Amino acid sequence: MVLQFGINAIVPIILCTIIGNALTKAYGSKWFAIGGILIGIIAAFNGAYRSVKKYLKNEESPGQRARRLEEEAKREGAHSKDD
Repeated sequence: MVLQFGINAIVPIILCTIIGNALTKAYGSKWFAIGGILIGIIAAFNGAYRSVKKYLKNEESPGQRARRLEEEAKREGAHSKDD
């Protein structure tokens, strides 16, 4: 998870910075480099946010776990009464 978070944060910044620098050299305006860095930062935050959101969505809170265990116990109790 930590490695994926680092990759999601660094790769977009580096790639957009490289593209921005290439455009700056081609067209001579420093704004391409600055824009590339800003787009890379926004992309990095977006990727990190999505990774963390997906991770937290899969996590079960203590209350959810307790309710799930209660429901499973009720189902097992109902099945044993039927037998």
